[in-house]
Amino acid sequence: METLAQTESIVDLIQGIEKESIVLPEFQRNFVWEMGKTYDLFDSLVKNIFIGSIIYGVPSFEITIREIDLRPRKGEGSRKKLKHKSYKKAEINQKVKTGGFRLLLDGQQRITSLYRALRGVDNVWFVARHPNEINTNENFNQLALEQLLFEFLGQESSERLSIKLSDVFDMMNSDYLEAELKEHFFDTLKYHRNVDDIGKQEVFRNYLRLKNKLQDLLKSQKLLSYYLLDTTLDKFALFFERSNSRGIQLNFIDILAAKLYDGFNLRNNIIEFGERYTNYTLNKEIIVRSIAFIVSEKREIDRSSILKYLTPEHFAEYWEPVCKWYKQTLDFLYEEHMILVQSWIPYENMLIPLMMFLKEIGGNFSQMTERQNTFLKFWYWASIFAQRYTAASNEIIIQDSLILMQIAKDKKITDRNYFYKLRSQITSADELHSFTKKKSAIYKGILNFINYNAKGLIDWMNTSKLSFNHSKLDDHHIFPRKYITTTYRDNEKALSLVDSVVNRTLIPKLTNIRIGKKAPAEYLNELRKKNPQLKQSLKNHFIPLELIEGLYDNDYLFFLEERAEVIFELIRTNLISRSEEIKAEFYQEPKMLHTKEKVKIFATYYNRKVFADFYPETKEVLYRSTMHSSPSGAALAAKKNISGKDVTANGWEFWKFTDEQGQEKYILELRE
Repeated sequence: METLAQTESIVDLIQGIEKESIVLPEFQRNFVWEMGKTYDLFDSLVKNIFIGSIIYGVPSFEITIREIDLRPRKGEGSRKKLKHKSYKKAEINQKVKTGGFRLLLDGQQRITSLYRALRGVDNVWFVARHPNEINTNENFNQLALEQLLFEFLGQESSERLSIKLSDVFDMMNSDYLEAELKEHFFDTLKYHRNVDDIGKQEVFRNYLRLKNKLQDLLKSQKLLSYYLLDTTLDKFALFFERSNSRGIQLNFIDILAAKLYDGFNLRNNIIEFGERYTNYTLNKEIIVRSIAFIVSEKREIDRSSILKYLTPEHFAEYWEPVCKWYKQTLDFLYEEHMILVQSWIPYENMLIPLMMFLKEIGGNFSQMTERQNTFLKFWYWASIFAQRYTAASNEIIIQDSLILMQIAKDKKITDRNYFYKLRSQITSADELHSFTKKKSAIYKGILNFINYNAKGLIDWMNTSKLSFNHSKLDDHHIFPRKYITTTYRDNEKALSLVDSVVNRTLIPKLTNIRIGKKAPAEYLNELRKKNPQLKQSLKNHFIPLELIEGLYDNDYLFFLEERAEVIFELIRTNLISRSEEIKAEFYQEPKMLHTKEKVKIFATYYNRKVFADFYPETKEVLYRSTMHSSPSGAALAAKKNISGKDVTANGWEFWKFTDEQGQEKYILELRE
């Protein structure tokens, strides 16, 4: 199907819903529009104001749908549970072929409003202008709906001719005689009760004319604009991630929940986790990718594979243990002071390798050796300051998971380049000033690293340790922003560094509010009256004690320089200076590089996987019972076998092997 703008009538839409060829996917949010929104919607339709396009999707995968919300807005039945129905992939394909089956992706509020109004769940009345409000030279029958419209209301008007939209739709779909229309619909109106018989006849004629005009509107084929997307599952999820509106965040996890619904209620399990562990926020994607890593035998954690291959059975088996590892990993990070609160984790994807390490050592961090502990903490901080996860690809998550699993087995790392990837991107104290945004992983990492080296930050109001229960932590300006912008208003450099991470530390938000815009010495001495041990707190936060004496109040740049050197020294001592020592301890040259025996190799081409044997000594490749003199010759044969075409190939970067640590690498490494 072409993805082009098309149009349909409201009648077509309602019929599609009635035939269940237009359905709501389970993950769509609830119907939330107030009646005023519905009135505005019909007002726009009558006035031919564009209401936005509706977007449908033609699915090619199993999905759970739910019924359109026809519950009353209040009272009995208003909280009744909506019905769900699950379709297998084969059922979906059949319904698409025979019934034009489509999922409503965007426009649910508009379509539900239309459906509820025309089915009489919501009372929507078209109130016409009074004859006195129409020019005497204008004929009622000649006027357009827009000219006749006074307003839309939730009840009829006693002062103006009114017609309920659900009655209009009922009349359209029933074979009423004119006398029956008058008896069942018109005679019940309040407006004409004080009109004489002659006047009532004219009002009835206008009522029928209004009914016909509204029916023409509902049947108009160009009234609703829509797009029909014939999508793969992966593109289907991508559409939602890139087209969210009104603050509603949908991603591929919501699509996955709809796929799994019939066999595993992912949404309910997420809610149960939150109810069981109130101090933790569940990152659904971390759990799902961890399950995918285990199920796919450490190979595929991308969105497409997750949506395609994960089943309810996988979740039934792994949901509980993976959630347990997730909580235990967070507990470990808290206990070791590697994070203060969950929202300040520099890279949440780093939780996956840590969870796989935990799984490998038996599900308890207390079981790891001191050697393992040393590498784990070096890897954690080095990855942050190397900005390894800034554009965290699935390959990085998989590689780090495999590395940490090797460490859990007390094995060494055979990839020499891996240690190069852990090099700190911060190489001088001056570079620290460039990090000014809390969304930056380095920014978060620096503040967490201070907490780690202090073995837990303490409050400024007292000497108690801050903990993850302090959910309202603020990255406080040590020199308050307003103080700097006032005192240093003519110092361009000072103003440019007001938000530097060097001028920040984590304290409870309430304390930060009390500090306001005062000079550091002023607010610190006020705090010292409540906490005589304040100097201990400042030392704990790596803040020079002279600050409390006022020695830095008029020398902000010198303060920054001094504190930046202290922070950088932490990075240099714990990471930069230790990198060679860590490499010497944990690196081992791979045995496979020296093998003379054949190596199992593989390649993927046009989504098809092929296998062969590589002989390092002769550089020959055995593919489909034929010995090729080079990897490139074998690659050419494999490509032709799959595509039927002669396509040139660099075999060294076509064929892959799996190294001793389970990582996939090109055989170019064996040649080098």
